[in-house]
Amino acid sequence: MMDIANRKPTRLAVDLLAPRDGEHILDAGCGTGSAMTAVLRRASCRMTGIDISRTMLAAAANRLGSKATLRRGQIADPLFADGTFDAVLALNVLYFCDPAGQMILNLHRVLKPGGRLVAYVTHRDTMNGWRFAQQGIHRLFDEDELAKLLTTGGFAREKIAIHTMPIARRVKGLLAYAER
Repeated sequence: MMDIANRKPTRLAVDLLAPRDGEHILDAGCGTGSAMTAVLRRASCRMTGIDISRTMLAAAANRLGSKATLRRGQIADPLFADGTFDAVLALNVLYFCDPAGQMILNLHRVLKPGGRLVAYVTHRDTMNGWRFAQQGIHRLFDEDELAKLLTTGGFAREKIAIHTMPIARRVKGLLAYAER
């Protein structure tokens, strides 16, 4: 169900990422591997996925086999060397970023100079109506709050673009692009 609900945000994020052959791309919070599958349909990339959930990683391994490297861990933890990745996808994970922004700091750190981050979150206006997504459990974002998080994480404001878009009839999303 999660993959079906996120089909449009995933497609939009992969379009914005515009993966290129030979790139090394991190899917931070890879879940079932659906975004990595979409990237691999577009370009011959080296994919790495990280997720905290053993269940999600098992689903991703089943889907991708040897087409991706999968690691279990927290996105905020220093699991990769500085400048490892050409690009990072962070879809539906920034809700769990700590107040100090360690997750974003770490994603910025693992990007190569000129590397790009593409992130998606559902807009605060939509999530306020969802019982499971109340503030305190999930960090909620509007355009300004998402931009602030990205700048706190080391991205220069002039290298950040945030697009607000309709995802479904009553769902508004935020798609962010940031360059290191």
